[in-house]
Amino acid sequence: MTVSSNRQVTLDYDVIVVGGGMVGLALTAKLAQLDLRVAVIDPKPVDLEWENGTVDSRVSAITRASQRLFQSIEAWQLIDDHDKSAYQRMFVWDGESSSGKIEFDANLIAEPNLGHIIENRVLRRALFQSIERERHIDWLCPEKCQAVDYQDNYAELTLASGKRMKASLLVAADGAFSWLRKASDIGQEQNAYGHKAIVCTVKTEKSHLQTAWQRFDHHGPLAFLPLRDSSLCSIVWSVDESFAEELLSLERSAFAKRLTQTFESTLGQVEVQSTPVAFPLFERTADRMAQHRLALIGDAAHTIHPLAGQGVNLGFSDALALAKAIDVSLKKGADIGLKHRLRPFERARKSETKAMQLAMQGFKRLFEKDIPAVQMARSYGLAVTDKHPVLKQKLIRKAMGL
Repeated sequence: MTVSSNRQVTLDYDVIVVGGGMVGLALTAKLAQLDLRVAVIDPKPVDLEWENGTVDSRVSAITRASQRLFQSIEAWQLIDDHDKSAYQRMFVWDGESSSGKIEFDANLIAEPNLGHIIENRVLRRALFQSIERERHIDWLCPEKCQAVDYQDNYAELTLASGKRMKASLLVAADGAFSWLRKASDIGQEQNAYGHKAIVCTVKTEKSHLQTAWQRFDHHGPLAFLPLRDSSLCSIVWSVDESFAEELLSLERSAFAKRLTQTFESTLGQVEVQSTPVAFPLFERTADRMAQHRLALIGDAAHTIHPLAGQGVNLGFSDALALAKAIDVSLKKGADIGLKHRLRPFERARKSETKAMQLAMQGFKRLFEKDIPAVQMARSYGLAVTDKHPVLKQKLIRKAMGL
C-alpha cells in the first residue's frame, strides 16, 4: 500500500464497496439513500432463484435491530413472509445437568417475536434487489480486485479485468479472508476456538413450536433453529475438531441417530435432509477498522463464535454505523475518506465487537468444562436467571438490539 501526494482529480465514485455479500449490500443500500455514487465489486453473482423445496444450509438469526435496518432500505418487504421464520421462544439448557435451563419468551417484553431465522441466499437476494433500481449504484460482478493504491485525495483500485476505479472511500466487506484488508497492510489477531461448526437441514418428528433450541455440553453447543416448515430446522453443532471429524465420517442415518441422542429426543426422531458440512471457527479482530480512505465492516473486521447467532448482526450494525458517519461528514461538507472522519465509527464498533467477543469466550469456556463444581455453578446460574423476569427482559432486549 502506498500513500502519496497528488493534485485534485475527478473521481469515478464516492464509495467503492469490495464485497457484495449481505453486509456489503446492506451498506450499499444505506449509501444509496445519501445519493452517493457507489460501486460494488464481487466475484460471485447473486442467486435470484433456486429449485423449489430446497433449503440453504446457511441461515442467519436476524435481530430486531437488523430487521429495522432491512425495513429502512426497503429490503424487508422484498422477503416473502413464508421465507421469514419468526421464533417466539428460545429454550437453552445444560445437557449435563437436570436443573440448568432457561427459557426466553417474546411475551415477556411484549414483542411479537424474538427474531427471524432466514436463509442467507434469501437475505442476499433481497438486499441486491433493493439496490437494483438505483441508477447511481454500479454492480461489478463477477469481478476481482488486483491492486490498490492510496493517494491523498482518493484511493484507486485496479481490477483483474484491467479496469481502474477511483473513489473517496473504499470499504472492505469481502469476508474473513479479506483481500482488501491484506492489500492495505492491516493485520489481524486470530485465535482458534478449536471448534468446527457443523451445519445442515433436518426434519424433526415433532413441531419446533417456533422455538430456537440450544443444548450445551462439554463438546459444545447444539442449536436447532426453526424454519418455515414446522418440522424443519437448521442445525449448528459446534464441537471440538476431532469430534467433528468423527461425526462427519458417519453415514447419514448414523449421524441422525447421534444427533437425536445428543438433543435428548427433544423434538423426537431427527432425519437429515442435507449433507452435513463443517467449517473451522476462529475469533478474528482486525488491527483497525479504519484508516486513510478505508473502512472495514463485517467479517473483514471481526468474526466470533456462532453460539449466540450475533456474527452477521454485528456486521449489519457496522454497516449502519459507517453509513451514519459518512452522513455526518456529508452534512458538514467534509471529506468522507479522511481518517479522523472515520474514527467515531471505528471507536463505536470496536467497543461493541470486543464486548461480544469476550461474552462468547466466556460462554464457551464455561460450558466446555466438565468439572463437577463448574457444572454445578453454571446450572445454578441458569436456574436462578430463569426465575428473574427483569434480568431476562434485559438479556432479551440486549440480544435483540433493542
